[in-house]
Amino acid sequence: MPLKLTLKPDEKVLIGTAVLTNAGPKAEIIIQNTVPVLREKDIISEENADTVVKKIYFVILSMYVDSKNEQKFHDIYFKLVKELFNACPDQVILALVMEVSQKILEGKHYQALKACKKLLKFEAELLANVPR
Repeated sequence: MPLKLTLKPDEKVLIGTAVLTNAGPKAEIIIQNTVPVLREKDIISEENADTVVKKIYFVILSMYVDSKNEQKFHDIYFKLVKELFNACPDQVILALVMEVSQKILEGKHYQALKACKKLLKFEAELLANVPR
C-alpha cells in the first residue's frame, strides 16, 4: 500500500538511506514500495544522542535504516540496555524496554522507535527531576 507524505517547506525526510529536503512550498510524495521512512522530527543524530536512552533510540534507528547490519546493532542495543538498568533499575523502565525489545525481536523497528519515544519521555522526566 503506498505511503503519502506531505512535506512543509524546508522539512526533511529520510527515505531509505537518502535524506530529502523539500526546497519549495508544500510538497506531496507518494512512496510506492516498502522502505524505511522517517520524518526529521523522528530522527536523532549520533551527535545528539547524549543520553543512554537517546543512544538506544539511535541504535534502533540504525537497525531500521540498515537492516543488513542488524546483528551488530542488536549487540550494541543490549549493551546499552544493560547500562540503562545499571544506572536506573526502575520497573517502568523495565516494562518499556521489554516492549521495545519485543518489537525489535519481531523485526518491527519502526514500531520499536515509536515505543522508544515513551522511554525517551520517561528519561526526560527523570532528568528534569534530578537536583543540580
